Amino acid sequence: MNSAAIILAAGFSSRMGSDKALLELGGMSALERLVTTFQAAGIARIYLVAGNNHEALQQLDLPVLLLHNPQPEAGMFSSVRIGSLHLAEEVEAFFVQPVDCPLVSPETLHRLQEALQQQGADAVVPCCGAIKGHPPLLRASLRARIADYQRDDGLRGLLTVCTTALVAVPDQGVLLGMNRPEQYQQLCRYLAEQTV
Repeated sequence: MNSAAIILAAGFSSRMGSDKALLELGGMSALERLVTTFQAAGIARIYLVAGNNHEALQQLDLPVLLLHNPQPEAGMFSSVRIGSLHLAEEVEAFFVQPVDCPLVSPETLHRLQEALQQQGADAVVPCCGAIKGHPPLLRASLRARIADYQRDDGLRGLLTVCTTALVAVPDQGVLLGMNRPEQYQQLCRYLAEQTV
């Protein structure tokens, strides 16, 4: 399956106090860790949607197509829309990955791709311990619906009106997000435990 990834990094990181994309995790930034993970899973097309941090992220010189959301205050779904509009025509499916959930494993990405190929669903969502996590994997055929979707509930709402399948994974990384400093510290501890 020809898959791509859209990494969402246009948020203001107001609760964290510093840009979440640039936070250090195991010797690299959260953003670099995600790019490395997608590459390890064979995902070559990686789209990065930035906001006011566009110039700072550009300095990282990562192998991504950097897109700019001029109105990040419009919310995460506005970045999803921008990313999906720029997908190459040959892309069959795409991951939607918030930069503040940076510890998903390549194995989980493989499992999601296999599940989407085997099922007739519009999208698949990973879950660990019956809790939904990130990143969902969407068929490229949903791009038009994303462009037209006007409700306030964003991608979560769109997935409720599409055919969505849950994929059980043993990867706690799909659940671990970092909006606040204490959550960031939790991710650092989790990562340290995984690498012992």
